[in-house]
Formats: sequence, structure tokens, C-alpha cells
Amino acid sequence: MQNKAAGQKIIIVGGVAGGASAAARLRRLDETARIILLERGEYISFANCGLPYYIGGDISARERLILQTPQSFAERFNIEVRTGEEAISIDRLAKALKIKKNGAEYTENYDRLILSPGAAPIIPPLAGLNSARVFTLRTVPDADRLK
Repeated sequence: MQNKAAGQKIIIVGGVAGGASAAARLRRLDETARIILLERGEYISFANCGLPYYIGGDISARERLILQTPQSFAERFNIEVRTGEEAISIDRLAKALKIKKNGAEYTENYDRLILSPGAAPIIPPLAGLNSARVFTLRTVPDADRLK
């Protein structure tokens, strides 16, 4: 069976669990594809299920939460990793993604696009939840604020 994606440019939006897994799997399926992994945060492929254990002290070293760095992921899988970049719009007809980085915007074309943007905490509309003493826990920076 011929791989239709061979040599194509594939952009993956979201670099934590789903996006990083998709990127690694794509690389195993096609060594010729140009794969770009976009992550709006600083960290990719971190153990978000381990965050409560880090806060509670069961995991003592913060580094143990980080499974791959952008550099190690790029070296291991030959994938271009761009952190601090956020996809802000998609032009499906033109196969173009508008990306925001450091306040500036640029456009990146693609052959294939995978969306794995993750999630945001749901904060119920209850009195007092907007207090500076109420936190959410989904990311490494969230854990840093709590620690």
C-alpha cells in the first residue's frame, strides 16, 4: 500500500500528549515527511497526570514530569518543534495556518493538518473562584504557581 502522505508537509497543532504521539507515529510511518509540531506553551510531551503527584511531593524533581524537550524530540524524531507559537486561524481551502508568535503573525502552508489543541480547565461560575488563592492544574506552569 502506497503512503499518500510521503514527502508531505504535516503540521500538528498541540504538542502535549496527543500531538506529540501523533508526530512520533507519523515519523515512524514516513521518514520523508516534513513534520512541524506547534505548541503555544513552553513544554511538549509532559506527564500532566503526574502534576498532582509533583505538587504533593511524591514526585520530587520537576524534570521527571518532562518526557521530551523540544530539542530531544527534534533530534530523536527529526521533527521541527515550535514552542511559544499559537495557531489562530485555518484557511482550509488554501491549506494555510495563521500562527501567532511573540505578538507577530505569519502564515504556514501545509499538505495535512492535525489538530490536537488540548483542553482548558472548566471553572464553574461560583462566588470566590476568581480569587488569587484559587488555582487550576493542567500545565507545568500551573504546577509552578502552586508549588
